Amino acid sequence: MTSTISASSPVKFYADLKISDIKNWHDVPASAVVPMPPEVKAQAAASKANVANLNAQYQAATAANPDFYRPKSESNAMYETNVATLPEAEVQPRIEYITNLIKSGEADKYSFQAGNGEQTTTSIHQFLSWLQQRAHDLDSDGTYSPDMFK
Repeated sequence: MTSTISASSPVKFYADLKISDIKNWHDVPASAVVPMPPEVKAQAAASKANVANLNAQYQAATAANPDFYRPKSESNAMYETNVATLPEAEVQPRIEYITNLIKSGEADKYSFQAGNGEQTTTSIHQFLSWLQQRAHDLDSDGTYSPDMFK
């Protein structure tokens, strides 16, 4: 037996609705209640067991690795690559980034650490100077010209 629902079916249902029907909404007719089949009961029990198993695994993992599951706090430390090991293609973009960071005032919000070979610094301005020197060294061909001494 099939039934079709037309566009007017909901309108007919709501048109015939009475206040007493809404007040007794929790009363379900006995004919509408069907006992749960054993397969569905088994599936529900398996789902509950799976949830309990996953919860136990999560609790064990969080107990074993508390730092991994703890919310991470934001760091204000900034560590830059050693200028001597920086690839040639990354020198100019790094100069622009550091320059913009200084101009914007954001550099003051961070503690800074960088290096140039064996030297280390906590000054972002010193780091920028090292980057600019490295860029200049990369651009020069190693020859001297009289303009260098003016």
